[in-house]
Amino acid sequence: MAKKYSVEDVLKKIVDGNSSDMEPLGEDDDEEEGEEEEWTPAAEIGENQDSSDNDERLEGDTTLKSSASSEGKRKAYQWKRQQFEPPSVEFVEYVKEDSQERLGWTPYMYFKDFVTDEMLQEISEETNLYSMQKDGMSVNTNAQEIEQILGMYLHMGLVQMPNLRAYWEMETRYPAVCDVMSRGRFMNLLTQIHFQDNLNVSEEAKRDKVWKLRPWLEKLRQRFLCVPPEECHAVDQIIVPFKGKSHLRCYMPGKPHKWGFRMWGRIGQSGYLYDFDVCQGGENPDKEKSDVAGDVVLKMTSTLPPGRNHKVFADDFFTSVPLVEHLKQRGIYYIGIVRRNRVKNCQLMDERELRTKGRGSLDFRVNQENTIIVRWCNSKAVNLLSSFVGVEPLSTLRRWDQKAKTYTVIPRPAIVDAYNRFAGGLDLLDTLSALYKFSLRSRRWYIYIWWHTVTVAVINAWIRYRRDLEKLQPWQEPLPLRRFQASVGTALTSAGKVKKCSGPLSSPDVTPAPPRKRKATEVPPDVRKDGLDHVPTWELRQRCKCCSGRLTHVYCQKCRVHLCLNKHRNFDSDVEKSRFASIMAQSCFVNCING
Repeated sequence: MAKKYSVEDVLKKIVDGNSSDMEPLGEDDDEEEGEEEEWTPAAEIGENQDSSDNDERLEGDTTLKSSASSEGKRKAYQWKRQQFEPPSVEFVEYVKEDSQERLGWTPYMYFKDFVTDEMLQEISEETNLYSMQKDGMSVNTNAQEIEQILGMYLHMGLVQMPNLRAYWEMETRYPAVCDVMSRGRFMNLLTQIHFQDNLNVSEEAKRDKVWKLRPWLEKLRQRFLCVPPEECHAVDQIIVPFKGKSHLRCYMPGKPHKWGFRMWGRIGQSGYLYDFDVCQGGENPDKEKSDVAGDVVLKMTSTLPPGRNHKVFADDFFTSVPLVEHLKQRGIYYIGIVRRNRVKNCQLMDERELRTKGRGSLDFRVNQENTIIVRWCNSKAVNLLSSFVGVEPLSTLRRWDQKAKTYTVIPRPAIVDAYNRFAGGLDLLDTLSALYKFSLRSRRWYIYIWWHTVTVAVINAWIRYRRDLEKLQPWQEPLPLRRFQASVGTALTSAGKVKKCSGPLSSPDVTPAPPRKRKATEVPPDVRKDGLDHVPTWELRQRCKCCSGRLTHVYCQKCRVHLCLNKHRNFDSDVEKSRFASIMAQSCFVNCING
């Protein structure tokens, strides 16, 4: 058996860096059709698959071929200024999904295709078990109640308030949330919700720093992978904002949210998240960070079928020459920004020399494996490494010249155009995730990751819904994400649920108590006594707000109360006003007449 070499052996001595910002550089699209083959998900969905099995599978997938060189016998790349020969990279398409079977699906059904009943049932069982272990009494929840929690959270993202309690407070109550479940029940379930039995986890499994959330993450990841992949993918970091205490919290000064959890993700051009994992920090202290970055790309692309000519894009945190060569052997082509000190023995023009030639100037080199590196000078020099796109064909850009105070046209190489066109999947996903996501605080750090995955599941469902609608009903306008999330939230809280009184679930034999009558929301005194626009209307007879013994048809539209005012009690004179002043002292109509 041929000897296998790990990524660590090949990616040794690559200089480390601490930033990973994917910046746009320029635009192009070249879609070609090839032989179709039936799509088979890379990860089969198994009920009893644990995290250790998954780690072993990924570790095997990220092992280099025997042709790769080790540190002692490292392949010397020779970089020359010669013609780059683009390989044939026509994408071998899969047999398209049968969208017809999803004809008539609702937003709720798209969401439940990712977050299944089995996953929710497992959460409810683990939550009941954890509450018994902790308090000696079960919270007695079920999958329907977990669904309601998810629906309430989605509604909170649409109508965001300063804190959780505001949704139940009288002045700011939001019926889509407060009418579903009492505040006490909701907060109690949030403190008890669990995903794994703490007493039935091996020490080996606990080496995984997110073992408490791993069953949920793995099942959701497998559901995401069931969708046939696109041609172009970006591998990048996903940031989950978090400022509390956790051993996984990272500080990233170049990101919009500087504190939070780092996740790795493979995102399609559409913004669909196909594969992901949580960054667990320095698992191997002897391993350089650049080696870990190379492992991440190999791990995220291990679920892509080889030989399909997929294209992968990444920034300078991940890119290295050995990584590009290994992906090429699997039939996966790569473009990425690369740090100059990661490409050895390559003599490119320095940035100062390129600036003297003018904005838009470039230089390139090609090695014996037909991999090209291009240095292009725009506002500053940037280096890109590619295995399938070179300099040609050149396009043009219109840029403002600060010195000449006019616009100039500069050339742009094809590699920059391709990178800008296909590398922005994560930016799109981050934008969509931040639109309608409520920041729900918790003492348990992994709950923040759970809420983020729920948000991503809604976005993935929305992207899939738009794809199907474009194929099946192209004339119909798709729902925006806001209305899609509202529809999912309403279905989660109401579909197939019976409204219960507040409190724990009771036996069906017990007669439920009558619903508690809520106190009417009173208008502030400043509104009641402003003397403006207090219009009386004739409504169904109810008890007067001020005279508890009388019934009246007169209703104030502004104050939303019934008051005594009829043909025998009109304020036609000052005498009548004074007569009823003591009775109607708190009435809004007194202020209306006096005004």
